Amino acid sequence: MSSTLRTALVLFPVVFGSFALSGCSGGGGGGGAAPRLAFPGLRVPVGDSPQSVATADLDGDGALDLVTANGNSDEVSVLLGAGDGTFGAAAAFGAGDSPRSVAIGDLDGDGALDLVTANSGSDDVSVLLGAGDGTFGAATAFGAGSGPFSVAIGDLDGDGALDLVTANSGSDDVSVLLGAGDGTFGAAAAFGAGSAPTSVAIGDLDGDGAVDLVTANSGSDDVSVLLGAGDGTFGAAMAFAAGDSPLSVAIGDLDGDGALDLVTGNATSDDVSVLLGAGDGTFGAATAFGAGNFPFSVAIGDLDGDGALDLVTANRSSDDVSVLLGAGDGTFGAATTFAAGDDPSSVAIGDLDGDGALDLVTANRNSDDVSVLLGAGDGTFAVATAFAAGDDPQSVAIGDLDGDGAVDLVTANSGSDDVSVLLGAGDGTFGIAAAFGAGDSPISMAIGDLDGDGALDLVTANRSSDDVSVLLGAGDGSFGAAAAFGAGDSPRSVAIGDLDGDGALDLVTANRNSNDVSVLLGAGDGTFGAATAFGAGDSPFSVAIGDLDGDGALDLVTANFNSNDVSVLLGAGDGTFGAAAAFGAGNGPTSVALGDLDGDGALDLVTTNNNSKDVSLLLSAGDGTFGAATAFAAGDDPQSVAIGDLDGDGALDLVTANVFSDEVSVLLGAGDGTFGAATAFAAGDDPSSVAIGDLDGDGALDLVTANGTSNDVSVLINQR
Repeated sequence: MSSTLRTALVLFPVVFGSFALSGCSGGGGGGGAAPRLAFPGLRVPVGDSPQSVATADLDGDGALDLVTANGNSDEVSVLLGAGDGTFGAAAAFGAGDSPRSVAIGDLDGDGALDLVTANSGSDDVSVLLGAGDGTFGAATAFGAGSGPFSVAIGDLDGDGALDLVTANSGSDDVSVLLGAGDGTFGAAAAFGAGSAPTSVAIGDLDGDGAVDLVTANSGSDDVSVLLGAGDGTFGAAMAFAAGDSPLSVAIGDLDGDGALDLVTGNATSDDVSVLLGAGDGTFGAATAFGAGNFPFSVAIGDLDGDGALDLVTANRSSDDVSVLLGAGDGTFGAATTFAAGDDPSSVAIGDLDGDGALDLVTANRNSDDVSVLLGAGDGTFAVATAFAAGDDPQSVAIGDLDGDGAVDLVTANSGSDDVSVLLGAGDGTFGIAAAFGAGDSPISMAIGDLDGDGALDLVTANRSSDDVSVLLGAGDGSFGAAAAFGAGDSPRSVAIGDLDGDGALDLVTANRNSNDVSVLLGAGDGTFGAATAFGAGDSPFSVAIGDLDGDGALDLVTANFNSNDVSVLLGAGDGTFGAAAAFGAGNGPTSVALGDLDGDGALDLVTTNNNSKDVSLLLSAGDGTFGAATAFAAGDDPQSVAIGDLDGDGALDLVTANVFSDEVSVLLGAGDGTFGAATAFAAGDDPSSVAIGDLDGDGALDLVTANGTSNDVSVLINQR
């Protein structure tokens, strides 16, 4: 991800078509069902460096919950599910040193599910007994082999009590710990495996009624099959070749013949190996099927509901999952990828939203979260959809640019000195981007009818040429040559409004290096007069327009990065503005938006704060003054903020674009100026701008981000 400081889109507080924005009034919700927030690509924070994820109903409410093993924080994170694909905040429970794997089972026979982790740093397992309500007791350690990387649970000796087995990459063996049925375990017994086993799975591989073991051996590029005697002991390991550096193994009947088969995820050959079982504990030659980049984990389930088992891998280097649909005969189709978090190291399968279709969840090592991918039941999963834009898009705006009733997208592309227009089909999809030239390094975009012909026009703020570019629209989605009008020094943001009350739209820019705003009054024909400067704070990054004091004249507000405040400039109604009044914000404000966030009829302010990783809410007194800022946590490096009613409860909500965490954060509003905890949804690479609008015409507001490093926009359709 780029470390370059990004500049946010500022939403002009007017509605174009179905484009929703700041400046609309909020209020309390009505009756009926509770609103549901459901954008694709949910990401939920967990502990430090989650290595493994598992799913089960840990609190007995009928909804699946999640648990991760967090390698750097030496704990597990438990996330209780609401049954609709969303999850509560993670609760931490201590484990051993560097837990690499977690498994779930009723280890003490009390009917409540328990947890066990394999701890590579302390060479043991941690058993955490569950209370049945989603909480767990203190961890108890039981010794294992050297460097246990994986743990599995099963009744290995046929006594009805669950036992444990670990794959030990340091000692090239497995450790079997027989359970007493009360949550305690006997001394570990070692059975040899291949070189550097990193994963272990349990199943009856030879059909004799006794469970057997299989390990994936990353050092010897094979699997080891250890046939069980039914008493907790196992025969000598048999090796069967797999792909290059198999790190994970799973068991299932992949060809429908009643015999269990094997699949490995092969990290350095970027594929999976399928080994069909003969039913006697032996396996045929491995068949390779392509997966993603560095598949670290593999899981099996019927993802498309056709009765045949399918495969999914978590791909650490490509930050996605690969779904391979099975034909039912042991063969698999080409992999389809769906975006996950940063460095997904584990994937699990379950019906997380209760709709009967299997869903996916990944544990993301570098982003310290899990990604939830809800399944459609046909083998596809809901993720943000990418549409290509220009080079380094820094800002995105929404409007009906071709007059067909469907909203379209436009980005300002700092790297290619142009704008990209993506015409919408009305269903949330967009056509190929058309480029129209702009100024030097356009970094902000706004839309309005600048020449009064009924067609929407474009304006960009160009930080390197110190001007704005006006592109007049033909009404069909095409635009004329850009006309340049001078602004201040390094304009970072542009907004549109009738600042002098003459009926023609005017422009204002926030100028980072000259610490002011430039007001350009419009003639009504798409041309603008010379810029007039009005002082602002130190390094204004963003500007927004609204009637902040209720006098009918539009006012200005800037977010000032260096002075950690906002500047409010009250308008006289003739295009002139009074001296700037400063109100404190967070650390490094980069974007400002306006909306009635507490339902009192006055416009309030919200900023994204780059350095403090939060938003600042400043409630208005209605006279152009604002109260002390209240902080609400957002994602990593929030650069842009937009306002709209995302959950349909009548109260305005917030969304930020977070550059360093490649996601958006949604903060649902209570209607009284308070907001719930941020919920993250995956976007593209380095999202620096976010906008809100009904992109698919279903009445629910959707999101779009401009992603500077992946050179595209991410469309997140609201599924509530």
